[in-house]
Amino acid sequence: MPNEPKANPSEEEIRNRSYLIWEREGCQDGKSQEYWLRAKSELEAELEAKWNAASMEGKTTAFVLPVLPISTPPSKSISLKLREDDAELRKAAG
Repeated sequence: MPNEPKANPSEEEIRNRSYLIWEREGCQDGKSQEYWLRAKSELEAELEAKWNAASMEGKTTAFVLPVLPISTPPSKSISLKLREDDAELRKAAG
């Protein structure tokens, strides 16, 4: 969508999220850049999802399920076999 706003989390939000990732992964040192980028990416994705959800409020989308062709129609012999199996199961159950 051309008019779609860019999702930009604040530095404070990124800092807080990267800290939570750092804690969750055992407080490993030397990965601050990785945690920062992951936090930013997660937050951007969340903001994008919220924007998309808000833009769809009140709207419906219509879709059509595909019609899948049957390569071989069921044969009578299978129908008869199923009927026989059903009759045997009913006798055994009852």
